[in-house]
Amino acid sequence: MTAFMHKLRRFWLEEEIPRWFGASVFVIYLAGLVGVATVSGQVVRDRLLRGASAAVEQAVISFAASFSSAGAADAGEARRLREFGTALGARELRILAGDGTVIASIDASETGKKAAPRWAGSLNPRRLEVIDVPQEGHREALIVYRAPLRGEAEGSESGFRAGCLEFVTPAERAGTAGVEEWAAPLSVVLAGCGALLLMYRRLRGQMRGASRIARQLTTHAGRIETSLNALRVADEADGVAREWNELVSLVETLSAEVKRSQATAELSTALSQVSGGPLRTALNSLPDGLLFIVEGGTIEYANAAARRLLNIPEDGERAALDALSPESGGRACLDVVLGARQAGGGFESRAQVVDVPEADTHFRVRVLPQRGGDRGGTCVVMISDVSQQVKADRAREEFVSQVTHELRTPLTNIRAYTETLASGMFEDPKIVTECYNVITKETRRLARLIDDMLNMSQMSVGSIQLSVDEVDLKALLSEAVQDVRGLAEEKQIDLRVSLPAKLEPIRADKDKLNVVLNNLLGNALKYTLSGGSVVVGAQITGEQVMITVKDNGIGIAPKDQGKVFEKFARADDPYVKEQTGTGVGLYTAREIVRRHGGDIELMSAKGEGSTFIVRLPHEPSRAAV
Repeated sequence: MTAFMHKLRRFWLEEEIPRWFGASVFVIYLAGLVGVATVSGQVVRDRLLRGASAAVEQAVISFAASFSSAGAADAGEARRLREFGTALGARELRILAGDGTVIASIDASETGKKAAPRWAGSLNPRRLEVIDVPQEGHREALIVYRAPLRGEAEGSESGFRAGCLEFVTPAERAGTAGVEEWAAPLSVVLAGCGALLLMYRRLRGQMRGASRIARQLTTHAGRIETSLNALRVADEADGVAREWNELVSLVETLSAEVKRSQATAELSTALSQVSGGPLRTALNSLPDGLLFIVEGGTIEYANAAARRLLNIPEDGERAALDALSPESGGRACLDVVLGARQAGGGFESRAQVVDVPEADTHFRVRVLPQRGGDRGGTCVVMISDVSQQVKADRAREEFVSQVTHELRTPLTNIRAYTETLASGMFEDPKIVTECYNVITKETRRLARLIDDMLNMSQMSVGSIQLSVDEVDLKALLSEAVQDVRGLAEEKQIDLRVSLPAKLEPIRADKDKLNVVLNNLLGNALKYTLSGGSVVVGAQITGEQVMITVKDNGIGIAPKDQGKVFEKFARADDPYVKEQTGTGVGLYTAREIVRRHGGDIELMSAKGEGSTFIVRLPHEPSRAAV
């Protein structure tokens, strides 16, 4: 409980503008809103009641003028009186003669009797009288309306004496005195509280950065020297916080400069002793080039890789940067180092990737200045061959682009044909069947692409698992051919299966082997021109299963045959570039076959077609033996 109260106290009081102040202003503001709403509602209600009172007055005058009975009211007049009283909610309603005799009333027991005078005013009014009767002596406050009867003002020739219509109703009108007077003060209070709340929000926003800085300093006071980064605050949008973070960065930079100055002295001492021994051997065995350049542009040390690349002589004399004359990639790397040299003799930090198109290589050159101390113009240069990384990045970008296209095309077709079916515009069974066939085909295409990507991902991390069981090879090949039959018919390609009369079952992962066959057949159909042929065959010889996919398509050039099985790789051929593909199909197929203990071979000639041979290990069954 004590810990909870401590956290609650910190929550309310820890900032420069305490949270309790903002909460109090908000409560006052909310109370003001409720007060203004209440007063506004009361004012509106009073105005509505005044309007309703005027309507009642007009209705009483009109009804009194329409009442024309000269003596006791007949049944029709009495009914009208009751209906009028019911419609307006009258508490009492009667017609009085000049002497107070009740001519008609909604209370039938009063008719013919003389009413006792209860309220002030005349029983022979010349115009409408409104009498407010207070609650004293009554259950509730009342309002009495007395309206003159038709013809009583100047005497009636029929002998009907003067009188009036007396209408009594509860006084529901609330007095408006004082209510509207509260509206203006409450509005002023509400506006003031709103302005105060806005000022509080602005002050909190301005002080948020300072509050977080103080909290960070308090929290990490014991380990500032070891972790300056812990002092950073998260709110970069706040000006104070941003300036504080820049100050922390400056202190970190100064600290790093001090450490670098110390390391420079140690490095210089170590390199001056590299004339022989295990350190020299270790540095020379590095695949990356390493240079230590002192003030004036003199190379104090270069390992074997740097000497080969920059053509630095081995005679032991210290070489100057300006005197070097390397070739090809070395020249480009040297230009980066020379470009980092400043007018005062020092070097600026630089990291740059250099492309050497003629050699199809790429180098990353990093210039690391050693500032501080008495070695202000020294630097360390590291040159790394990143050709494989650059090629992999480009292949990955191309793969993402191809996969995006491969996913978009079938999804677009599925959506188009689904909308066609949903529109109900076509009732022809042939058209409906064609739409379903296209949707099915594109769905299978998506499934194969996703299977390839999942298999490639699993193989990359080594998590792919084989579920080996007995497989009917003949049925598997027939199913695979049937899956791509539609594509073959579209391109008018003769797709055939050539199998021996009998093929005994093999042991393999049926689903993974189906992926291999789909990839090989898909490639064969894709790169075979219209009117060509693709033949699928299989045979079992002793302890080996051999599956062949042969086509008479465009073929593969000898220089590309070694890389078609690489991840993301595609042959350098204009026709191949025009076809969509991810470059992972053959890679996936070969890896799956190798997980089975076999391999895939390729025989091809440019313009004559290709044959892919899948070889898998096989244990003959006892029945076959």
